[in-house]
Amino acid sequence: MSSKLSTKTKAYVHNIFRRFGYRVFKIGGYSIFDFESFLCRHLAVHKTLTFLQIGANDGVMNDPIYKFNMDNKSVVSGYVLEPLPDIYEKLVENYKSCPNIKPYNLAIHATESEMVLHRVKPSRADEVPDFARGIASFYQTHWEKTSIVPNADYMEQVKVKCVSFSDFIKSNAIDKLDLLLLDTEGYDYQILMSIDFTQIMPRMIRFEHGVRNDIMSPESFMEVCSHLNSLGYQVVAESYDATAYLLDPSDLVF
Repeated sequence: MSSKLSTKTKAYVHNIFRRFGYRVFKIGGYSIFDFESFLCRHLAVHKTLTFLQIGANDGVMNDPIYKFNMDNKSVVSGYVLEPLPDIYEKLVENYKSCPNIKPYNLAIHATESEMVLHRVKPSRADEVPDFARGIASFYQTHWEKTSIVPNADYMEQVKVKCVSFSDFIKSNAIDKLDLLLLDTEGYDYQILMSIDFTQIMPRMIRFEHGVRNDIMSPESFMEVCSHLNSLGYQVVAESYDATAYLLDPSDLVF
């Protein structure tokens, strides 16, 4: 009973602060950057946010933007892409209350219209940690870098539909993105380096580098950062992810 009361009290306090433009959050031992606070600041200045999420999974598990989207569904719009059909169905269900967020059963690939994803077999998902179903990758041995899947017998191959980043932008007539969010289990580098930034320049980009697990090599990560820097982006690197943003003096925030 007391734990339920505590939860309600916490929610009440959070809601009171939100009414006045504040947010309460716990700072971890190694926290130097809070992505959700970054998004909240953007929303306070610009009032709306449009995003594209590539590798959305079910939209909830370990997702850095789902709660933000739920809290701000009237002013947030976007596109969420997940190539695996069964996971896509869960994505659709989890975003059914958000008519401004459109799910697509697609992967992004620079050159191919169809690719094989290597993922944990659904029949064996109960034998590994829950987040193991989020490690589907174009790369056959990607699972070996995670240390959570015992052996290759747990894996299967699924053919998925793909479209290039440029073609997806064109086909959906997207002319502005406030946020590009990538989590493609080893393919973030290829997507970032293939983007034509004269076609569209997202205000913010969040991607997975995973250098400590060799998801990107240190050399590839530095190449991405240098490329983004040359386009005017500042890059904040965390232990596993990075956020790039365009410095806008009118925001008076950085």
